Amino acid sequence: MPRRISHPSKEQIRAYMAARESARRPPPPPEEIRRQLNWRLLPDDEERLRLQFYLIPTVYSQMATQIAYDWMLAPLRNPPGNLHFLSKLLLTQRVFV
Repeated sequence: MPRRISHPSKEQIRAYMAARESARRPPPPPEEIRRQLNWRLLPDDEERLRLQFYLIPTVYSQMATQIAYDWMLAPLRNPPGNLHFLSKLLLTQRVFV
């Protein structure tokens, strides 16, 4: 399976080279250059899928917390005096039997 590599942009390389030329020092080792430019191997698709699978419980707990907050704060967002238009319409209609 081919590995994916994150490449620095042309502007980052130009800025790095300009700084290197003005430094007048020997070049650092390739690992240091890669670290400074954030040039690295990206995780495999399998690794990313495994990580996403492990994060499912976290996502579900965040979603459950958000639903609980929404349920608890719903009365504050729509107080009884501020009925929805449809509710007002249904309450004011007279039903003849």
